[in-house]
Amino acid sequence: MYIQFFPTFRCNETCSFCFNRGISRIRDISAVDFGKVADVLAGEGIEEIDFLGGEPTCHPELTALVETACNNGLRASISSNGSNVRALTGLSHNFEGEKLTIGISLNGTPVDDELVSYILEYRPLIKSVCNRTRFMPETVQRLIGHPGIRYYAIFMDALQPSDLDSCLPFPQYYRRLNKLRKVHRNVEGVYCSCYLPDTAHEDIRCPAGTTKLSVMPDGSVYPCYLLFQRPEFRLGNILSDDIDRICRHPALSFFRNFERNHCPETVCELHGKCRGGCPAVSLMVCDDLVAPDPRCLYGTRNLTSCRKTLTRNSGLV
Repeated sequence: MYIQFFPTFRCNETCSFCFNRGISRIRDISAVDFGKVADVLAGEGIEEIDFLGGEPTCHPELTALVETACNNGLRASISSNGSNVRALTGLSHNFEGEKLTIGISLNGTPVDDELVSYILEYRPLIKSVCNRTRFMPETVQRLIGHPGIRYYAIFMDALQPSDLDSCLPFPQYYRRLNKLRKVHRNVEGVYCSCYLPDTAHEDIRCPAGTTKLSVMPDGSVYPCYLLFQRPEFRLGNILSDDIDRICRHPALSFFRNFERNHCPETVCELHGKCRGGCPAVSLMVCDDLVAPDPRCLYGTRNLTSCRKTLTRNSGLV
């Protein structure tokens, strides 16, 4: 299992696709409290922690948090928008590559020369969110051919019906990803295995609670960050509750069991392998965990039919 940890929800940008839109402000975790979190994770044999946000470099003690994670035997990664090159440079200087991986999101906004120079010198992985109008930003196209550069193409989340206008259906995303990988061997896709599961977990509906947990700055634990706005999925608090009890929470039973793919698009070439898409997205958009992923329905059916489907499931469209 790995942990998606949010040391802060503060950010210096307002990306339209951010999966944490609308979350109430929570105070940043302190270095002392994070030390307690790291102790719990190490005691449970958890080996990986991904620092997300917000923008992690907005946390004034981020270096101390990473050091604490590494000292507890955790492999750390940071997902950053690249705005604080000085902080990223310091992290790259202080931590060896096998201890810390830094990922820089490049999503179409102008990228200054300082950030490009940092990328070319330290070779962090670069990534961007793929949507209907832009699969790969121009800056990525310029950088992707450089030796040592790894690029991750992220499948876009949807939090509300209006997001569907920008989302690619998963089969289209997957085809374009594979086409890109034939040209560039340094490309990987980033999508939840609630679409295509890994071979070790073919019997689960979604990795939430099985291979990952998401933790807020105040220690609140959820199956997935997309469920932060749904209090019924709060599993407990890692600072005060027994983690074994957290992992046995009944809210996780849905995600740990797979029956069949309920998507009506049976002609889709991925239907036999697919788990039906992200249940968290279905809940956010359709108010129904078991509804087929609306990103695929919206893209593969005509608009009128898709609206009828979403209306029947949720009344939201």
